[in-house]
Formats: sequence, C-alpha cells, structure tokens
Amino acid sequence: MTNKSINLYFCNAFLILALSFFFNSLYAAEGGPCKDYGECDKFKYSLNDIESLQRGAATYINYCYGCHSLKFSRWGRVAEDLQIPEDIFFESLVFDKSIKPGDLMVGAMPEDSVNWFGVAPPDLTLVSRYKGDDWIYSYLRAYYEDSSKQYGVNNLVYPGTAMPNVLLSLQGNQRLICKDIAVIAENGGEKRDEYGNTITKEKCGFLEVEDGTGELTKKEFDTLIYDLTNFLVYVGEPIKATRERIGWYVVFYFLIFTALSSLLYREYHKDYN
Repeated sequence: MTNKSINLYFCNAFLILALSFFFNSLYAAEGGPCKDYGECDKFKYSLNDIESLQRGAATYINYCYGCHSLKFSRWGRVAEDLQIPEDIFFESLVFDKSIKPGDLMVGAMPEDSVNWFGVAPPDLTLVSRYKGDDWIYSYLRAYYEDSSKQYGVNNLVYPGTAMPNVLLSLQGNQRLICKDIAVIAENGGEKRDEYGNTITKEKCGFLEVEDGTGELTKKEFDTLIYDLTNFLVYVGEPIKATRERIGWYVVFYFLIFTALSSLLYREYHKDYN
C-alpha cells in the first residue's frame, strides 16, 4: 500500500468518524428515536395473524381513511389478502358504493385540507417503511392533553403534531404527570439513606389515562393500536409475509447446496492426492 493510499484511507476513516459523532449528537438532541418519548416501544408485527390484520383494516377505514389515503393499495387486493369475501368487505367497510375492487384507495380528503390543518394529511401507504413500525406504535399511544395546542392535544413522539387525536374517545383523556422515582447509584442499584430508605426524586413526562374517560381499557386500546400498526406494516409491503416465508426456503436450499458441494469437492479432491 502506497503512502497516498494510506493517507486516503485515514482521511476517509476520519470523515466517517466525524460524521458519526455529528449525527449521534443530533440524534441525542432530539431526545431519542421517539423524541420526548425516548426509546420507541418495541413492536413485533405478525403478518400471518389474519384476524389482527382484519381488525386493523376496520380501525383504519373507520378512523383514519377519512383523512389519510392509501393510494398505492387497491380495495380488491386488500380484501383478498385479508381473506375477507369481497361482498362482505364492500358492504361493511367501503362506504362509497361507486368504488370498484380495482380502484386505488385514494381517499376523499378535499384539497382545502391544507388550509384546515396547515398541512395536507399525508398518504400512509408507506409510512411503516420510512417511519418504522416501532415509531407508529409509540406515536399512536403517546397523545396527551395540551390546552396550548389547536386541537387541545400534543404528542411526545411527534411534538407539535398537526394531527388531532382521532382515537381520543377510545383511549380516554391522557395526561402528562410527575412521579417519584428511585435515584440510581453509581453501582447501578438504588440509592439509600442512612436508615435504609430509598432516595427518590420527582420526574415528569409520564403518561397516564384518566380512569373512566375512554371506551376501552388500556390493554384493549393497546391491542387496537397493535392491530392498526400491523395493518400499516402489511400495507407498506403486501408481499412481505410471502417474501419472508420464501426466504427460509432459499436459506435452507443454500445450506443443502453448500453441504452437497462440500462433499462433492472432497470427492473430486481425492483424485489429486
């Protein structure tokens, strides 16, 4: 390796290191992957759970589709993939009787929505691809009361969001509260005073739903959001479940092929000994 190559190598390494520090500091300044919420809640999709996808589709069409289209999806394809008979699907979930199975799910939000909301409600076909399913799952559960905002709510994952909490009646009134939490010592354990009592400090930013204000319990609401997020993951890549299933066959094929090739190589190699 020449001196020029060595210098170029170290310059590139330094540039990559500098950029990583820059983006890490920027990332930390935002408060983590989910901003003020911190670390996003982990979401594990289940695209083979047809019942979950069906419930998610029903929730989306009833609560989200009025504003957010799915313009890269077709009504008939969704009904087929979710194993819903087409006549039942169109009778129960398609409210515009002029829509045909081959039509795109373009929505009916007028262009004036920019003036109403300050920004046009985005199409959500690919939202799971560029935001991530963890982000969606956390975002939809992170609304809280904020009287300073236009719609009376804000969101820890997306502070200043222009989207109202359309699921408020289901979830209930969620507020930011403060709690006393244990102070952590340098050894990782809880700090205690001379009498053995845990030392605490007040920390704010916790979410709590006011009892009796929502139609669903916390567990039921979390399940509803899981199903809705699961549906959005499916919409983002309808072939994903099939692709992953075929992927296992491909991996298995290469393992068998590699084993047979190794045995064949050893057999041919005997002729050279």
